[in-house]
Amino acid sequence: MMNEGWRSNPELIFHVYVENTKQFQKPYDTYQHWSCFIVDSGAFEYRMEDKNGKAAAGDMVFCRPGTTFYRTTRGLSFHFIGFDWKHGQIPPPDLIPANGKITILNNRRMSSTLSLLRETTSLQSEAGLNYKKHLFRDLWQLFAMEAANLMESVLISEDPFVQRAVHLLQEHVDSGAALKQVAQQLGISQVQLTRMFKKEFHLTPSKYMTKQRMERVAHLLVHTRLTLADIAERCGFTDEHHLSKSFKSVMGMNPSVYRKAHMV
Repeated sequence: MMNEGWRSNPELIFHVYVENTKQFQKPYDTYQHWSCFIVDSGAFEYRMEDKNGKAAAGDMVFCRPGTTFYRTTRGLSFHFIGFDWKHGQIPPPDLIPANGKITILNNRRMSSTLSLLRETTSLQSEAGLNYKKHLFRDLWQLFAMEAANLMESVLISEDPFVQRAVHLLQEHVDSGAALKQVAQQLGISQVQLTRMFKKEFHLTPSKYMTKQRMERVAHLLVHTRLTLADIAERCGFTDEHHLSKSFKSVMGMNPSVYRKAHMV
């Protein structure tokens, strides 16, 4: 099924910008509404239920109502947003990962919108609030559009267990996690996972994950100004040299050459 996240619109309730904090005021909190943490600079580590994560500049972390959100940082500037979904139209469950973290690929557009959002910090009027709502909704729609494009390469199965395997592989694409970890989450062996995947899709799960990672790298190369080191970190590679070697083996050219050839 095609991703229709664009049909969901977040309705901002409040926005707070926190600059250059060394630590959170509270090590954890639980919110009655949806909340979103957008990292402007620095980074923080967090946990929601049994899901751990780390968010860096440009990452957005969504926390569902009633979920206890644990977090820690050594230095951070971030936007804290409380919101609900307009008309209660919550996005499809596969759009926001279990760990809540999403990343907008269009880094230039993301940076521009966050810059405008920072400028609204002191606005208390109704017009100011409406402008903040517009900016936050714009970020979500940008992400939903990117996700819809990427979904075209997601495998679909009528078997719920196989589809769960696909979703888990998708969640682990950026981390570069071993297939063994995915198999353990499914309660099967790595050999069984590979056999099941090949039977369903005539493709090994490792080749599928490699394809997904390279498509994400290619998109970042063309649509952002991120350095190779930044892209390597976002896509689960050890460093830019590891990324370059892997990219060339799959795409037939170095990342820098690919970027020059495909950028408009």
